[in-house]
Amino acid sequence: MRNRGFEMSMGHRSWLVVLGVLASMALPDQSVIAQNLESNRRAHLAEGIPITAHLSTLPHAPRISSGFSRSGSAISSAFDVTYYHLTLNLDRSRSPLIIGRVRVEGAALQDLETIELDLNVNMVVDVIFAESGQSLEFVHQADLLTITTPSAVSEGMRFAFDVVYHGTPQNQQPSSFVAGTRNGGQSYIWTLSEPYGGREWWPSEDHPSDKADSVRVTVTVPEPMVVGSNGLLESEIHHDNGTVTFDWVHRYPIASYLVSLAAGVYERRTDLYRRSADLAEQFGNASFPIVHFWYPDVPAYQGISAASGWRLTSDAMEELEDWFGPYPFSNEKYGNAHVTFRGGMEHQTMSSMGNIGIELISHELAHQWFGDQLTPLNWKDLWLNEGFATLGEMLVFESHPDYAGVQDILSDVYFNRALNAAGTLVLQDTTSVTNMFAFSRVYGKGWMVLRMIRGMVGDETFRAILRTYTAAEDLAYGNSRTEDFKKVVEQVSSRSFDTFFEQWVTEGTGYPRYEAVMEDISIPPMYRARITLRQTQEIDESNVSVFEMPVWLQVNTAGANILVLVENDAREQVYELDVPEQPESVLVDPERWILRSAVSLATEIESDVLPRSALSVDVYPNPARSTIQFSVKAPVSARPVAELYDLLGRRIWSRPLGRADGGAIVVRVDDIELAPGAYMLRVRDGENAVDRVVTLHGHR
Repeated sequence: MRNRGFEMSMGHRSWLVVLGVLASMALPDQSVIAQNLESNRRAHLAEGIPITAHLSTLPHAPRISSGFSRSGSAISSAFDVTYYHLTLNLDRSRSPLIIGRVRVEGAALQDLETIELDLNVNMVVDVIFAESGQSLEFVHQADLLTITTPSAVSEGMRFAFDVVYHGTPQNQQPSSFVAGTRNGGQSYIWTLSEPYGGREWWPSEDHPSDKADSVRVTVTVPEPMVVGSNGLLESEIHHDNGTVTFDWVHRYPIASYLVSLAAGVYERRTDLYRRSADLAEQFGNASFPIVHFWYPDVPAYQGISAASGWRLTSDAMEELEDWFGPYPFSNEKYGNAHVTFRGGMEHQTMSSMGNIGIELISHELAHQWFGDQLTPLNWKDLWLNEGFATLGEMLVFESHPDYAGVQDILSDVYFNRALNAAGTLVLQDTTSVTNMFAFSRVYGKGWMVLRMIRGMVGDETFRAILRTYTAAEDLAYGNSRTEDFKKVVEQVSSRSFDTFFEQWVTEGTGYPRYEAVMEDISIPPMYRARITLRQTQEIDESNVSVFEMPVWLQVNTAGANILVLVENDAREQVYELDVPEQPESVLVDPERWILRSAVSLATEIESDVLPRSALSVDVYPNPARSTIQFSVKAPVSARPVAELYDLLGRRIWSRPLGRADGGAIVVRVDDIELAPGAYMLRVRDGENAVDRVVTLHGHR
């Protein structure tokens, strides 16, 4: 359909007449609403708070190419949005349900004559006008709204316009805009725009790569409904005609899919979060409201168990601040708004919540850092949202014994579902919403990738990685990609993660299947276990022949369980480990730090014969004081190479040992200075390798 707006030129007064005609279809008196909004605007100006694109005090994150877009999206438009103001009149008993006006402000990234927005064709556009009041020509077809500017807009030039429209959303993406009744006829309305649903109910650039600096959401509904949205509630105005207007203003950068509203007959409560003394010492003092809007017949706030109820939000906030850094919207609020679907959605500063368990509370709260403050540049990196939010659940579970039961159940469920993840973690296809949000991949495997990184670097470094990522000046309140997170991991850990990200995130599929064989090669009073570790995954299970990463081995004796972290980078690898008494069995990755086959095979073999390995390595003494000394036996004509690694996996020393003649090759590592600590000695001959853990106590 082609719509030229109005054939005659329209001035400022003319579009007000059009808006008045639309308003006549509604219950409320639109002139009263207009007066109230004008009064509210003047109040903001008196306080020095302009209702413009400059609401945010943060620098604007310039729009950059996502390099990957959905066909037919306005993301192809060269217009950088800086501000949205949605003014909506909603009534589910009326057709159309929505009567709205959306103000859009932004700047041209290049010279342009048209601007594109995403808007479903079943929403009727009545008029579009520029700041001057001039009516703008437009074409609305194939869910794209193409607007012709009155004259060419030069690169860098600011441009603003208003779209007046009406309609009842049809939800091509399920549950983007939902209205109904519950509990004896009480009306509710809620939105869930992720990933492509914003276009179902309001005109915007419906893509995460273009974040507006600020948004204002002004909604009028019939009483006794209450509306929750982004940011702070600036005013709540009750009208004589039985309607009420809620005016929310959010002064932080926001992606269009995170703009939301939840309306219903709600109970309301506000808690005050005060940052603990320990966190205040690290981040500074802070306090901000946590608001809760819930259906009165549901115990959403109090909960039904020690691990449920939105009252737990403050506790979860403290734990996640400790791991992730300061809550990113502390100048405003956080909130929970009840909705009728069973899950949740991380709408910025006010999550839509369909249940009351600590798992959902923690998940949606974690998204405020990962998804909201740090938004993926493109949906192919969706795991940066959902993997981190699932991690947030587990971190909160660890914080209190009341959550141990939930943790035991969900960690098993999530781990086993992650084993079913198809394809690479970075999405190759973002056209199917169902495939995009497959729990096994972006949630389960995404969480396990982060858990593996945590296991490799330790808690202290992992916490530093998370805090550095959220605080990065070139990323915070803007867009991020997998490569941005990888860069932070490498920067903080001082270790290359090239192979890890290739195998687990960007190119690899599946997971390793481990088998371990243990030989008792003790010669009392010295006790030693030789462990042969194999990866047996086949090509139909994984396209990675060898997952190269550290693996925890647990050697069990009659009186102790000894955990040792070894580097594994071969299909079959041999490790010789000293233990305090006779070894009895071995387990691979007993605490599931690796996404691996559900059952690791551990075969126990006791042997008093010479090792079957072609290489034999003895370190003596071990532990040593300051110098490592070892001997190597290798087949005649072999050319073994010795390497020394620190516990971050960095190779710090290497030496060819020459051609073996059947005798022992004795080596002293005395050409580098080694700090006290644990090291991994590796002796390699072709595909055969033996690893030994070596400990230095230092000088006396």
